[in-house]
Amino acid sequence: MTGHRAGNPDSADVWQLIWTVGALFWAIVASIEIVAFWHASGTMMDGEYVPTSPARGLSFVMQFFVAACVYRIALAQGWPGGSYARARVIVIQIFLALAFVRCAPAAYYLAAAAVDGLTEELHNNLKHVESFQWSYSDWAWALRLSVPRYALGLVLIALVKVAREYHRETLRSASLSIEYANTRMAMLSAQLQPHFLFNALHTIAELVDQNPARATTMLARLGDFLRHALETSKQRWVSVLTEISGIEAYLAVQQARFGDRLQVHIAVDAAAAPLTIPSLLLQPLVENAVDHGRGAPDQALLVRIVVRCDRDRLQVLVTNSRPRLSAPLARSAYGYGLGNVDARMKAAYGEAATLTVGPGPDGGTQAEVNLPAQVRPQDEPAAAPAPAAAAADSRAIEETVA
Repeated sequence: MTGHRAGNPDSADVWQLIWTVGALFWAIVASIEIVAFWHASGTMMDGEYVPTSPARGLSFVMQFFVAACVYRIALAQGWPGGSYARARVIVIQIFLALAFVRCAPAAYYLAAAAVDGLTEELHNNLKHVESFQWSYSDWAWALRLSVPRYALGLVLIALVKVAREYHRETLRSASLSIEYANTRMAMLSAQLQPHFLFNALHTIAELVDQNPARATTMLARLGDFLRHALETSKQRWVSVLTEISGIEAYLAVQQARFGDRLQVHIAVDAAAAPLTIPSLLLQPLVENAVDHGRGAPDQALLVRIVVRCDRDRLQVLVTNSRPRLSAPLARSAYGYGLGNVDARMKAAYGEAATLTVGPGPDGGTQAEVNLPAQVRPQDEPAAAPAPAAAAADSRAIEETVA
């Protein structure tokens, strides 16, 4: 008795619910009634014979098997959306309940005859049950005894069935959300490599005529970076050390491009090193710091990258020495790279992650990423560190690229 039939469990699942939940309910009802009539078992009470406890137990077993068949038909009706269809289902449910009421006394008399030996009364009782000339007292007795048991059993099974379907839909919805987020992250990550590759190849093409040696060096460093990108592309999540290894490969490309005009300082806390983040999440921030900080040929640019862990939060600061923003940058002003980072963070963490870009504390511009600190996400295996990261120990990393 749930929403749409398309979401119902299959037939085997419904039978499993009937044989477990329904059987447990009927066993409890039988136990209560056996205990209640234990003192009068096998005696006459108000002119009526009281079956013995074994006969009463057998009667409940037989009634449950009849109820199980009726339950299966009742549950197959579902609960459609239209008013006419719902009215039709209600009429069918009433008919099924009355059908069970007609059959229940037969089980009662058969059990009494089989266990207590009341074979002489069995024929007359069954003949009375088969007739459609029940008096008001007959119907009142049958309805009072059978309907509450039947209805409570059906409602209990239906509630468990609805709860299981809701649980399944919740898990399915969560699984689809994770798949969507992962697909979106992979799509956004795939956009980064062509974007950076285009810029790098354009620069190399300019250097081929101007400085062939530097163009060759830059092309070799670009190969190192692309090798790292291909290795990490198989994993949506990587360790901080692996991400920093990729940034080092990217900065080597830029170092071959700018030479002494680029200086980089990288510091990674030991506690932050094994934590996981989406692959290539920080690379656009570093790329922005380099590209927007370029100035005159005689001016050096300092880019500082700090990764630290503060209790349950991971903080990443990417700062350049110029230019200095006058105020925090609005999200609507994000360019391609910042927009990509923000979108991937939202896909991976929802509202639990933040990206802020504004004036640096010592001049220039600072981008701050604040993420939940996690060893690895629930839906991913542990990311294998890149060779450069695997060689690093757990102490803080501090290095300067001059």
